Amino acid sequence: MATKMRNYQWTRDFETARKFLADIFNIRKAYTNWIPSELENVKFGPGGTEYLDEEDEYLKIWEVFDEAQQTAPKIVAISYTKPSGGCWLSIHPNHMSAAREIVSWMQGRVNEMKKDEGEEVNMNFVVDDDDEEFIHLLSDIGFQKGEIEGDKQVRPIDSPIPAYSLPEGYTIRSATIEKDFRKYREVQMAVFPHIVSMSKDLLQLYRTASFYHEDLDIVVVDPYGEFAAFCTARIDPLSKIAELEPVGTHPDHRKRGLAKAVICESLKRLEKYDPSAVVILGAAPTDGARRLYKSIGFVNEGARHYWFQMV
Repeated sequence: MATKMRNYQWTRDFETARKFLADIFNIRKAYTNWIPSELENVKFGPGGTEYLDEEDEYLKIWEVFDEAQQTAPKIVAISYTKPSGGCWLSIHPNHMSAAREIVSWMQGRVNEMKKDEGEEVNMNFVVDDDDEEFIHLLSDIGFQKGEIEGDKQVRPIDSPIPAYSLPEGYTIRSATIEKDFRKYREVQMAVFPHIVSMSKDLLQLYRTASFYHEDLDIVVVDPYGEFAAFCTARIDPLSKIAELEPVGTHPDHRKRGLAKAVICESLKRLEKYDPSAVVILGAAPTDGARRLYKSIGFVNEGARHYWFQMV
C-alpha cells in the first residue's frame, strides 16, 4: 500500500487528526509524538501570532489506501513543516517504514519554502532520547544531535498530592483573562520573553480551545495584587492527557515555594477531570527544576533533544 500525502484543512481535519494522535498514545504509552493538545496549541496558543488559514499548508496528512480491498484511506502520519525549519512528525508505529520517505519530502519542502532567500536553514526535529528508531533514521540521513529541548516529567496518577503553604500575604486563585490581561501577560513574559506577542484577542481565542478550563488557569497573587507565579493545566478532552503548560515563577518571587504551591493546586483541581496522565513536556532541564518536580511526585522519564540538519 502506497503512502500518499494530502493537504490539511483545520475545520475539516482537526478532529480526525486529534483522534489519530490519541490512538498513537494509547498504543505506545509514550510521548514520542505530539500529544493532542500540542496540535491544538498550534492554532490556539496565546504566545505566538494569530493563526492564519494559510498556515494549514504547514500541516500534511499521510494516508494509505488499499485499492484491492477498496477500504477508506487511513491516516498513518501527520507532519508539520515550518519555513523556519522547525519540523515535527507523528507516525503510527506500524508504519515507520514510511518515515524516511516523509522526512525526505519535508527536507524538500523546507528547501522550497526558503529557495528565494538564498540562505541555509536549520531544519530540526524535537526527539525523545528513547525514540531509538526515529533517531537512527535521522542520524542515517545526516541529522545531528543538538542542544537539549527539555525533560519529560510524568506524574503517576495515583501519587498523593503534597500539601503546600504560601508566604504571608500571598494568595492563589484562577486567572480571569478579561480582567487580568496586563498582570497575566507581564508575569508570563518575565519567564518566557516570547510572550511579548500576547494580546487580548489571542487570549480570547485561547479561551475557546477545547483543552482550556478557566478553573485550571491558576496564579499566585503577591501582597500588592500582582501575579507572582502561574500554572495552566491543559486537558485534552479525547485522550484525557493533562499537560501543565505554561508553568513559571516571576524572577522577583523565586525561592518562596510558589511554584510548588501553584502546581499542587493545579493537581488538586485536575482530579475532578479524571486525567489519564499528567505531564510536563519540555520541562526546564535544570537541577532546581528537577528537584522541584521530584518533590511533587513527577518522574523524569528522560530528555528531548533537537536533531538538526542545515539545508
